[in-house]
Amino acid sequence: MDQAPLGFGRVRAAAPLLGALALVACGGGSDEEAAAAAASCVTLADGKCVVETFHNPAVLQPNAQGVYELELKPTKFTFEGQRHCGRGYDGIYPAPTIDTAASPGGQRQVRVNLRNRFTKSAHRSLSGTACTCADTATGQSCMSHGGSSTCKCTDADGKTCHIFDFNVTNLHAHGSHVRPDYATGGGCVESDGLLCRSCNGDRSVGARECYHGDDVLSRVEPGQGVQHRWDIDEDHVSYAGLNWYHPHIHGSTAIQVAGGATGAWIVRGPLDEIPGIKNAKERILLITTPPVDEKPLADGQACDENHITFDNFAVLGDTSKKQTNLVNGVRRPRIVMPPGQIERWRFLHAAFLDEIQVVIFKGKDADCTSLDLDAGPVPLTQIGRDGIPLPRPADGADWPFAPPYVFMAPGYRVEAMLDGSKLTHGDTLCVMSGRFLQEDTTGTTQGQISQTTTPTPEQILKTASNGDILAIVNVSSAAGTPTETHMPDLAAVAKEAPSLMLQDGKVDALARCQEVQKLKKPEEIDQLAAMWMIFYNNSGLDACGFPDHNLNAKNFEATNRDKHPYDRVFKKGAVDHWRITSGFDGHPFHIHINPYLVCPLPPAGSSDPNVKSRLFEPPFAHFRDTYLVNLDRTVDLLAEYRAFTGSYVYHCHKLNHEDHGMMELVRVCDPQTESCDGLCAGGPCSWKSCASD
Repeated sequence: MDQAPLGFGRVRAAAPLLGALALVACGGGSDEEAAAAAASCVTLADGKCVVETFHNPAVLQPNAQGVYELELKPTKFTFEGQRHCGRGYDGIYPAPTIDTAASPGGQRQVRVNLRNRFTKSAHRSLSGTACTCADTATGQSCMSHGGSSTCKCTDADGKTCHIFDFNVTNLHAHGSHVRPDYATGGGCVESDGLLCRSCNGDRSVGARECYHGDDVLSRVEPGQGVQHRWDIDEDHVSYAGLNWYHPHIHGSTAIQVAGGATGAWIVRGPLDEIPGIKNAKERILLITTPPVDEKPLADGQACDENHITFDNFAVLGDTSKKQTNLVNGVRRPRIVMPPGQIERWRFLHAAFLDEIQVVIFKGKDADCTSLDLDAGPVPLTQIGRDGIPLPRPADGADWPFAPPYVFMAPGYRVEAMLDGSKLTHGDTLCVMSGRFLQEDTTGTTQGQISQTTTPTPEQILKTASNGDILAIVNVSSAAGTPTETHMPDLAAVAKEAPSLMLQDGKVDALARCQEVQKLKKPEEIDQLAAMWMIFYNNSGLDACGFPDHNLNAKNFEATNRDKHPYDRVFKKGAVDHWRITSGFDGHPFHIHINPYLVCPLPPAGSSDPNVKSRLFEPPFAHFRDTYLVNLDRTVDLLAEYRAFTGSYVYHCHKLNHEDHGMMELVRVCDPQTESCDGLCAGGPCSWKSCASD
């Protein structure tokens, strides 16, 4: 198995011919590499010989101490024939996959060292305009990095500026159920520039002997490094599924993710051993959508921290541009598979903005220049969402979940089975996808851009960026022998899903959902979150005086953390009912540490406006960590704050929305050991409470 040194860790190539195949796709490489690629081509039914350009991301290998090493550094990648330079991990776009093996007894501790290999700061305003910053208390010049209570920045017109250091970073284990601040037990030793943190809730006090947990409040400055340990089985053995990792530094998250700092994280378990899954061909489809208007590297120009091409936050939100879709860093990769092959596709929407709708049509030719719409979409049978297996509802309705298209918002993971048992030599599948725009309540967009009824194949195709090809699948008997020809027992898959009985069997989630979905008065709801954007006055206040990009009329950056250290405080072990609603645009609601149970959707044909969610999501109760809210609907969730105390966040997972402040800081406390009501410095600890400011 080929291995190569990479920083302080190692990566394993996903396929022996990875280098040669990439060179064929890019039109470069030596004569020997070109010859090797040509020898690997597969003959199709029409006589054409093609090379498979799809490859799973490289797999990151731990070092001799079992630690995964990640370095944020200038990372070169190519798309649309242009060379670009972003902030990525280990110089690879996208980042390598962390693959955590199954452990029957649990107790897995995933250690990751993160090093920031940038050497200097890169302060930028999110608006791209020139800004001046001054300390309101002293009048002295300052440099805001978000969250400062006294450093205020304004532009030439006196409007508030948001300025951040794009070279500061940290690390988020998206989908993990681990401690949010530090891993318990100590044992972390600072060396070689790798920092630990204090072993208590106050990071500024106490001995620095603990590993960081999923600590997204940390700041890793240029030249620094930190040590993480994710104890994924501490509460219970982690579910098998697809998670991911990426930076989560407020103000710079979107620009770093757009530049390539994003990687898949597979957690293995009993699900992977089920017949029909164990030997299925496994593919990771990590989807990124880099902006097409960034100025590329000049000929001969090096990719270094002085020539970062993904450095303009303003272009990230330009929905007037056609979305460029990459799969594992490749534009329109070709997949070659033998007839009858069963495949497991793991989708990860790792982009920063806008939903996508993936649909598969059969092609009339090997290159998908013409589609067979009469045959209809080819469905994928979904077995997992957000790293958690999907359950089977008691009545079996709407299960197995195999809609004609796969809808994903940023942060979504969808695991699905492609049933190739009926695919024959000469078949072609055209995987289509593209930007999916939300409802326009301003009346400024011509035509309907939202979806309110079940679409026809033609409408799906039109929605998918007018036929943008995500990938091409060619079926050929010359591709070898299939590794699996039978679909798994889906009932066995569903048994791997979490129980719908919360608090270790004390709370019937379905019964609780029936109760809370009847509530009409806001004051009866445990946790209400209203996610709003104000587009017509992007830098100021709306007619009600609320800041732009707000949650319940509050903006993360505008909140004075000295006076209001937390936006909400929860009690360990409690089960809360959340109701989420959105203003303009759709917002993927993502909460860290504890996944939530999504209550069942109204039955088909219901007059309830929430029935529209059936166009996008599984309609039966299931667990998620990211869920889109839009189209005048609300979502009812049940959140159980299991096992861990500490501070973490929830936010909109359109990352430029989060960077602008659509995020709240929450705290889980243990009422047996501390006064939960005293954690907010005497201010409000609930969405139902207000302060004078």
